Amino acid sequence: MSPNYHTKVFETINTRCSRLCIGLDPDITRFPKEYLPGKSFNLKKNIEYFFKEIIYSTSEECCAYKPQAAMFSALGCEDLLVDLISWVRKIFPGHLIIFDGKRGDIGNTTKHYAIESFERYEADATTVSPYMGLESIMPFLENRNNGIYVLCKTSNTGSDVIQNVLVSKNPEQRAVLPLYEHIAEIFVESDVSNQIGLVVGGNCLDELQTIHRRFPSTPLLLPGVGSQGGKVEEVTSIIDNYDESSESENSIEKHNNNLVNVSRSVIYASNEKDWKEAARKKARAFNLNLGSGIKNQG
Repeated sequence: MSPNYHTKVFETINTRCSRLCIGLDPDITRFPKEYLPGKSFNLKKNIEYFFKEIIYSTSEECCAYKPQAAMFSALGCEDLLVDLISWVRKIFPGHLIIFDGKRGDIGNTTKHYAIESFERYEADATTVSPYMGLESIMPFLENRNNGIYVLCKTSNTGSDVIQNVLVSKNPEQRAVLPLYEHIAEIFVESDVSNQIGLVVGGNCLDELQTIHRRFPSTPLLLPGVGSQGGKVEEVTSIIDNYDESSESENSIEKHNNNLVNVSRSVIYASNEKDWKEAARKKARAFNLNLGSGIKNQG
């Protein structure tokens, strides 16, 4: 029997000795100068070459890649992304692929979103919106080897307007719980097959602390570190803080399943001739500062 997604994340982090997830966000305005639009510019070939070289340069320092769906789609590069993921599966089979689609719907539509994520793009996990409730995620959970990351407390500065609004669990109660925490509670408590994780901004430290304290065994995908202001040492001080007195073979697994996502700070570390080496160095710095999270490895 294949492992559930929670176990899959833990085993990947343990094997790769890394909690770093690198976002693949094609922004041609930030490509190396030699690949900017010009007479010999070929959009798809340049994007393919750029990301293959980025992956070659960073693969030893990370455990996952997270392609951003809208950025590939806007450039007409969906088929290129399919081929790129297939290439990663062949050349670097030990890495997770997280499809950053942020999908959310019901019925036949969400069923096809699941097909898109796990069959077309062969992802291990995908990001989803919680707004339409539990029924919107069910098709994503049909294969226990796949996972989802539910948008909970996102890293954008405007998220407070909605996600930090106080809500009540029923009309007769006064509002006492921020919406992001209510979302986490609903989806974590429904996770009977260990397939659900949460997206929490690494630059939202108070909320991260709340979520990690309440749901310490739920895998987190943590954007917002690097270009968005989140600091590695502040994030790790929270996610590595758990009760060592209860450690056992399983308790370490329950706590060491968090991924820190970094995109622009790594892949666009330079647009000069040293861009490959700059990306490698940046990824290595993040990886060393993050550590593996496994305390007995030092």
